[in-house]
Amino acid sequence: MGFKLEGMQELLKKLETLGNEAEQVKQEALIAGAKVVQQAASQKAPRDTGKLAENIVISDVKEDGTVDIGPDRDRFYGLFVEFGRKAGEKKGRKYPKADPHPFLQPAFEENIDRVQDEMADVIRRELRL
Repeated sequence: MGFKLEGMQELLKKLETLGNEAEQVKQEALIAGAKVVQQAASQKAPRDTGKLAENIVISDVKEDGTVDIGPDRDRFYGLFVEFGRKAGEKKGRKYPKADPHPFLQPAFEENIDRVQDEMADVIRRELRL
């Protein structure tokens, strides 16, 4: 699941004009914001075994200012938890329907102000603004 922050795009574009240093600052700011969501999602994740909460990762920071946050690739069942799934059968095994229990999207939506604050703090600190 990827998230895109509105309003930060202009700032990130301005950072690009500063060269290599700005790219590093941009990456650090995006990761700082993503960590807020990662921690909140870990707290909100259902805890049957605790494995899902322990394996929410920041996996891809993209050029366009989006960051992928979610269960690591070995814990794909987290997507079934977030979005639910239809009943079905695969390789002879039957799977029941599972209702969605969102934890990633609410983690982002409930923390958008903190995400932006963390990103802004990194930018200010690194660029000495």
